[in-house]
Amino acid sequence: MSVSESFFQHWYFHLPNLAMAALLYTMVGRYALELIFARKPDVVILTVFRSVTDPFLKAVRVVTPAIVPNGLVIVAAIVWLISLRMFLYLTVLAAGVRNFA
Repeated sequence: MSVSESFFQHWYFHLPNLAMAALLYTMVGRYALELIFARKPDVVILTVFRSVTDPFLKAVRVVTPAIVPNGLVIVAAIVWLISLRMFLYLTVLAAGVRNFA
């Protein structure tokens, strides 16, 4: 089975996994940029990363306990995304699908 055949045959795994991976790496990038540009909050690249990730961070804020400070919500979002990707992988594996990765 070629890579393209695997992708189209198991699209229900690959598309959400790809979207979550892109969001995960965007979150990591935002976190790094927040540390680098802490004194310059109006940098354009940081503004772009914030506009992409803010909707997801608002959703994470709803499910994350209130004891977590706002500055660490992005770390919680990264942990949630890693957990969701592992859950998706294990769910597809438990459903009996083989040779999808």
